[in-house]
Amino acid sequence: AARAASDVVISVDTYRAEVARHAIDAGADVVNDTSGLQDPDLPPVLARSDATLVITHSLASPPRTKVARPSYGDVTAEVTAFLASRVEFALERGVPAERIVIDPGHDLNKNTFHSLELTRRLTEITGLGYPTLVALSNKDFIGETLDRPPDERLEGSLPATVACVLMGARIVRVHDVPATVAAVRMLEAILGWRVP
Repeated sequence: AARAASDVVISVDTYRAEVARHAIDAGADVVNDTSGLQDPDLPPVLARSDATLVITHSLASPPRTKVARPSYGDVTAEVTAFLASRVEFALERGVPAERIVIDPGHDLNKNTFHSLELTRRLTEITGLGYPTLVALSNKDFIGETLDRPPDERLEGSLPATVACVLMGARIVRVHDVPATVAAVRMLEAILGWRVP
């Protein structure tokens, strides 16, 4: 119904191959897998379609379970290595490189310090050469950093988003679209990417 009513990009969050297949058949353009491809049958589904695959870092196994005390030796290095290996896995199963997007998974089985570190060193992830999506709007790491509830995190979400775009993120998933678009458009003008 959404596809019939609009030509907007439709993204579906799932880690299950069968759900992804039905969603793509119904008109989904993007499959966002927050499990990091734990279902080995998912990449072939994407390979047989025109849909884009978002590969997100997560420690959770099984998918969508919470890791009580996530631990990393070097969170950015480990997330980067994970994403590189999962991209290779997708490529080997037929997903074209031009239809792969990566996401470091801010707050996804990561504490505030981990998410801040990922943001600070995002160029290591964007350096993999794939379009990078960041979904950090109103996340817990922003709330804990600023001591704000979810509905008062815009002031923290905007600079975090701008910082990520400066470091190579090219897709941002946000709650307050107009404010974020304005912030990113201003950044683009400052950098000479957009005429005022």
